[in-house]
Amino acid sequence: MEKVIIIYNPNAGKGKLSQSIGLITQKLLQKFGEVTVYQTQNSGDSAAYVSKFAEKVDLLIAAGGDGTVNEIINALCALERRPVFSIIPGGTSNDFSREIGMNQNQVKAADQILEQRVMTIDVGKADQQYFLNFWGIGLISKVSAAVDTGSKATLGRLAYYLRTAQNLGEVEPFHLQMESSECQFDGESVMLIVGNGTFTGGVQAFFPNGNIQDGLLDVLIIKETSLQIFWSMVQSKMTPEMSNEEGIIYFQTNKLRVSTDPKQTIDCDGERQHTTPSEISVLPGHLKMIVGTDR
Repeated sequence: MEKVIIIYNPNAGKGKLSQSIGLITQKLLQKFGEVTVYQTQNSGDSAAYVSKFAEKVDLLIAAGGDGTVNEIINALCALERRPVFSIIPGGTSNDFSREIGMNQNQVKAADQILEQRVMTIDVGKADQQYFLNFWGIGLISKVSAAVDTGSKATLGRLAYYLRTAQNLGEVEPFHLQMESSECQFDGESVMLIVGNGTFTGGVQAFFPNGNIQDGLLDVLIIKETSLQIFWSMVQSKMTPEMSNEEGIIYFQTNKLRVSTDPKQTIDCDGERQHTTPSEISVLPGHLKMIVGTDR
């Protein structure tokens, strides 16, 4: 690898990334011949940099939080030629950086990138939207919409999900029709979550046994409004055997179709821009990534 670009969000992590970006760049120049840093200012800047430069470089590094990674991924995964990708974590949860074993210290993450340990990973796709971690509707989307930035930074996103869920009272169920070759469901539900990675909100909550190289998505349906079920599910190790648990359906698949009544807002790696219906699939080995040495 010779040419490297870093797309970096100076606002990530309350500006901490800005303090280390110079040292990170110096470290990378020890191994790579050309390292160029592009700083974002507004939403859409990351995607514009990807469109302009990604096909001309060998390695693209996202330096920022989950929102920065999501924007870059959605521009990168649509390209015919995709450079190797990596992440220097700079946000609150940093979910996929944890998934690939990147050190949460930004300078140490740069040291890991110097080792150039490359792994091919799966990517989720929902209609024209890509995701690394999860796609969800129902409870997870409603609670996520209620999360404010300050609470996320203080409690961690998942902890706030659960705390907010306790305060929501009775969750309004919706009618869910879900079809895949492995499972069909037609009934009332309060949440559907489809996972690629194992981290949500900085912890391994829903699919701790997930695998980003198996060509499969993990699917979880919570049928009932009982928050006790929700708590039990989060605190458990989800396995196929749990599919018989009251109120919970869990299985793996490579493709599924989802429709709801009424329409539900989709939370896709924390971004809420679309509504059901949706077709979701996995793209096996779609990205090459530099991963952490402890992956």
